[in-house]
Amino acid sequence: MTNHKGKFKMRTSLLLFITLLTFLLFGCDSAYGEGMTKPVSAQAIAAGNIENGRDLFMGYAHFQNDGPPCMGCHSVGQSGLLGGGAMGPDLTDVSTKMSQTDIASIITNYGWTISPVMEPIYNKHPLTENEQADLIAFLNASSGQPKTNKEPLVIGISLAGSLAAAILLGIIYRGRLRGARRLLVNKAQKELL
Repeated sequence: MTNHKGKFKMRTSLLLFITLLTFLLFGCDSAYGEGMTKPVSAQAIAAGNIENGRDLFMGYAHFQNDGPPCMGCHSVGQSGLLGGGAMGPDLTDVSTKMSQTDIASIITNYGWTISPVMEPIYNKHPLTENEQADLIAFLNASSGQPKTNKEPLVIGISLAGSLAAAILLGIIYRGRLRGARRLLVNKAQKELL
């Protein structure tokens, strides 16, 4: 007979040893990407440039590590002709709902507050400390702006574009295949008589 209790203890000890060895070799920070930057300090946020943050958010200025602009998924107040993206939440009053530390954690994917949607994007394109400070300064400054619903404008532009395309196609293909149809109609009329 085999000793099941002894095998269980040996397996448990081996598993514990492998777990401890993994933590010793890789540590707890291994979950974050190598290029990740830690969240910016409160002093740097206070020195952030609001205009540069707006330009980064809107996509007028490019991020140093080629990340996509925030406006692709988010909107802030009345910024942008069509109001920004609708995939992410409206960030107009985000600084009143979250602390600056939480906002910095989300945009860097480092800390206690991590966005599972933004994590794959910004792990490959981490924000620099200046970019973080400028974006958070812009978000703080945008707090209290009136929110606008630009959906009617987008729907109107879409309908007008569809109508214009239908009219243009009607004009272009107006006389197409008339000769072929005339021959078919004449042939059908002769067969009926």
